[in-house]
Amino acid sequence: MRIGFYGGVREIGGNIILMESNGVGIVFDFGRRFPTSQVFFNDTIKGRPEKGFEDYVDLGELPPFRGFYMRELPESKSLPIEIGGVFFSHAHLDHIGRICYLSNALKKYMTRGTFATLTYFVDKGIVECMPENIEIINEKTIQTGDFKITPYFIDHDVPGAVAYFIETPKGLVIYTGDIYFKGTKSEQSFKFVEYAKSLKPYILITEGTRIGWNGILSNTEDELKGQIKEVANVFKGLIIGNVYEIHLARIQTFLNASIELGKNFIIHEDYANILLKYGEFDPIATKILNSQNTFVYAPSGSKLNLPKEKYITKEELVLNQVKEILLLNFAHITELLDINPIPGSAYIMSGGEPLSSIDPPNTKILENWLSNFNLPLFRIHSPGHASETEILWMAREINPEILLPIHTQFPERFNIVHNNVMILEKGVLTEF
Repeated sequence: MRIGFYGGVREIGGNIILMESNGVGIVFDFGRRFPTSQVFFNDTIKGRPEKGFEDYVDLGELPPFRGFYMRELPESKSLPIEIGGVFFSHAHLDHIGRICYLSNALKKYMTRGTFATLTYFVDKGIVECMPENIEIINEKTIQTGDFKITPYFIDHDVPGAVAYFIETPKGLVIYTGDIYFKGTKSEQSFKFVEYAKSLKPYILITEGTRIGWNGILSNTEDELKGQIKEVANVFKGLIIGNVYEIHLARIQTFLNASIELGKNFIIHEDYANILLKYGEFDPIATKILNSQNTFVYAPSGSKLNLPKEKYITKEELVLNQVKEILLLNFAHITELLDINPIPGSAYIMSGGEPLSSIDPPNTKILENWLSNFNLPLFRIHSPGHASETEILWMAREINPEILLPIHTQFPERFNIVHNNVMILEKGVLTEF
């Protein structure tokens, strides 16, 4: 059996993992790199269209997998491995963002939650296609070649996130995906650790996003709710929140803060769109949307099949700002021109875009808008990944024979809790 990392090596994001046995391989995640990790290409510099994906493969930006892409690679540039399918751990773009590159003939496995988020990204044009050949797996075991793959639900800041248990000829391999221990479903993550430990795995492939993030603490959603209320108790005007639309638990936190403050909870229609999709399998989403405190703001006209009484007009929103918390994502920051927040209003950044660490230009644009409307900025957020101490605790608890870090800038850090850490080089298949 061989394992290779083709993304996520000494960087956060862009995970691409290949496992191969007897000429048949499976891939876990196929994500975009963050702008700060891009080396050869960006939104301006792209591969030559007539070359398909060859330019990206030649420079190590994409893996040389045969039968993998919408346009086939020359045999001389591809590995003689049959890919049996791609398994997605969750629907963040650094794990699923390159799905449109994949061949329609290739099986794509994901949970119902990941599929719902993917359809939202397609609706918004964030993902450029609706991929074919998707199979919803949830708790289903898939047999591909020598591998048996079983998903296991964990907590993360997007619905439907899973780890994977992979039975191989050499023993059990576990891939954590991205994991969180402070969310509203953290019990799933703790149960995962307990179960994984009991199986005594051969290999653990673990994320390490927050390794090296010294001083950045995790807060529970209840703690964040308290901080939102503190801001609202000081600033008596309109409270505007910017939450990543797919962060269901954080949307619920803003609703709960609104209820306890006696305010109406106004959400831009983008949030209502994703809540409808999540409501097909998660009752929390339906509860948020059906709350008597929740109203939908659709400045360009309603596009959703919601009762008329669920909508709030621009005039109503503007008139009652002291009684409202509004969720408004960065894409619709221009709505401030019509809303014209009253004195005493405030803006809470809570995980929405732009992310200051990877998107300085748009962060500056946001700051300019807030300055124009005299809106003080408060950052009330907790990263949706396990902290460094939690990740190291998990690795020590599960205690595999071999530990393979991915999705981290500092893989050597795992040496303090495990005596057999292997740091794979990008694009190199290693025999196990």
